[in-house]
Amino acid sequence: MARYRHSTRLIVAFLVVALLTAGAAAACSARAGTEAAASGDGGADAAGAQGAGAAAGDTGAARAKAPAGADMTRIRTALGYMRAVKPSKPIVVLLGGSAARESTISDASWRAQIKAEGGSAALAWNMGSRNRSMAENVALVKHLPEGAQVVVFIGINLGSFTSAAKSASIPLPSPLPTAPPSLQQPHQYSVKTGVLSKAKKKTLPGKWLKDRYPVYKRNYQGSAQVLEKLIRLCQTRGYKPVLFELPRNVPVVGSSLKAPTEKYRRTCKTLAAKYDVPWVSLVARAKLPNSSFYDLWHLVEPGRKVWQKLLSTKAAALLRQYETDGGP
Repeated sequence: MARYRHSTRLIVAFLVVALLTAGAAAACSARAGTEAAASGDGGADAAGAQGAGAAAGDTGAARAKAPAGADMTRIRTALGYMRAVKPSKPIVVLLGGSAARESTISDASWRAQIKAEGGSAALAWNMGSRNRSMAENVALVKHLPEGAQVVVFIGINLGSFTSAAKSASIPLPSPLPTAPPSLQQPHQYSVKTGVLSKAKKKTLPGKWLKDRYPVYKRNYQGSAQVLEKLIRLCQTRGYKPVLFELPRNVPVVGSSLKAPTEKYRRTCKTLAAKYDVPWVSLVARAKLPNSSFYDLWHLVEPGRKVWQKLLSTKAAALLRQYETDGGP
């Protein structure tokens, strides 16, 4: 009887531990889902792919697994390196969320292509990272080398206007790195690991309108004000800011997101005229087919090749203009 009671107590204890572990895991999962749904990059990982993809039952198996935070770690290393080792070349930076991150092949190939397109040898950095807010873009620009010639492509899409953040802080590594960071882009999406089916992609605009459009409307004005602050900061530091529209899967999106898209385009054109900065959109010129995208926003290999070529041509032209003008 004593052995029976002892065995019963062990079984009960085991069940309690198992239930507590399962509950903690469920809480963590729910919290992660909430953070993703509330993230600012509505045209990126959270709402564009992970959130909508999860609803479609097609997520992790179709994504290349880069280490969590690898994109921001590389960015912080690059900023710290340029602080420790003063750049002797002009700098080209692409800011934005994960749609920006996925839009180029690698920094090494981007640099070579800019030079091949007639630009000067430059340090080109794709500084796109998951769920980027405009406030974080401001924090990043504050870390760029003062006195350097810098072309700043400010990546714009629907997700650029979904964050409520008015300020942000991005610490640099300590000690500052004296070795250059990797020039390989930490992609999350690839044709090798699969893309969403066209049928599933077609469900994403409706999901964005339901889940993210209210967030977009609520935070739009504040995000636009931070964008204007970012433009002024770039010009104050002697940089050349460029308002740059990020990729969009036009064959699938069609006119379904016309109202929110036209809203940010009008704002960007107004700010471009006010501050005499370029507004650049390659979306129509690229003519990217649906097969170039993982979802609605993230490019995979075929699309990156086309997009990077167009971006390199524009960057080369801006660098030549920069050198002619002696600055913005």
